[in-house]
Amino acid sequence: MTDEQSVERERRITSVLKSTVIGRRHVNRIVTWSDVIRLRFSKRVLVRSTIVLLAVFLVPFVASRIMSPWRRVSIHSSSQQDARADGRLPTTVRVACFNIAHGRGTAISNWDGGDYQDRISRLDQIAALLREVDADIVVLNEVDFDASWSYHTNQARFLANKSGYSHWVEQRNLDFRFMFWTWRFGNAVLSRYEITDAQLVDLPSFSVLETLLAGKKRSVLCDIDVDGLPLRIVAAHLSHRSESLRVLSADIITSIVRESTTPTILAGDMNSTPVDFPGATTDENGNNAIETFDESGYFLREPSRLGVGKDDFTYHSNDPRSVIDWILVPAKWDYAEHNVSRTVLSDHRLVYADVVPTDLQ
Repeated sequence: MTDEQSVERERRITSVLKSTVIGRRHVNRIVTWSDVIRLRFSKRVLVRSTIVLLAVFLVPFVASRIMSPWRRVSIHSSSQQDARADGRLPTTVRVACFNIAHGRGTAISNWDGGDYQDRISRLDQIAALLREVDADIVVLNEVDFDASWSYHTNQARFLANKSGYSHWVEQRNLDFRFMFWTWRFGNAVLSRYEITDAQLVDLPSFSVLETLLAGKKRSVLCDIDVDGLPLRIVAAHLSHRSESLRVLSADIITSIVRESTTPTILAGDMNSTPVDFPGATTDENGNNAIETFDESGYFLREPSRLGVGKDDFTYHSNDPRSVIDWILVPAKWDYAEHNVSRTVLSDHRLVYADVVPTDLQ
């Protein structure tokens, strides 16, 4: 190989190497810009996806909580005729209270209790029981107005229509929506007589955060015209978590009752029983909610005797061992009859009483 050929060969090799390096740099430059564009696009998609997900999660929830104060109490009526059983003493008013446990029966979880048909069948049976008891006024606890676990059935309206009650009140304790699920339930009052007014009774909260995010147990006060007799019904479901909260709630309810000149009946699941009854609890000061009502001097209760028996127990319906569901009447009134139904349509038993207003004696 001549010198000229060697020089030419080296020149070509150098040219190829330069071309390869430039090409690699160009390729690297293209890959780098492509990665940047792809990364920026991915970030935009991620941000937009996050916004969409937050909207799906939070908008229904926030909207439901904002609207909840305006939906806490509502009065309803239907066009059906009132029906009363024959032979009822005209000088008595029959009042019933029943914690229906969201229509789940004796199941532990609210998500249990069967499918839609099972739930409707159970509500039909509860309606049949209410027709049999034939109370003038019924207080219901743990009533669903629009809850996912009970297939969005308004149980207050269902039971009012099926049981023959022309008037009812819905009072929401919890009211919120999260994505596609809703939790709206509380207390209800069914009446054969016109409900002229209904007011929320605010009770102490177990947790401020819980109250803000979901709601809390409250009560409702209803004014009812019973054949010309003005009557007030307080439908209550006191806290199941703390006797101290129940005592505070009892103080609030008692103070409201004392300020009224209208005779008032208090009914519902109090989650409390007197200290000399089985299963009783007290707060840190030795106070008890039912005894707080007793000490107010306003209410009369049944059972009142020390020898309370199993037939008086209201919870748990499968094996009742305590009295926590009550119908308390004005102290000047009297009980003509007091009964506990042996139903297992809920984990509570239904309580009903014929009470004698002194105004009619």
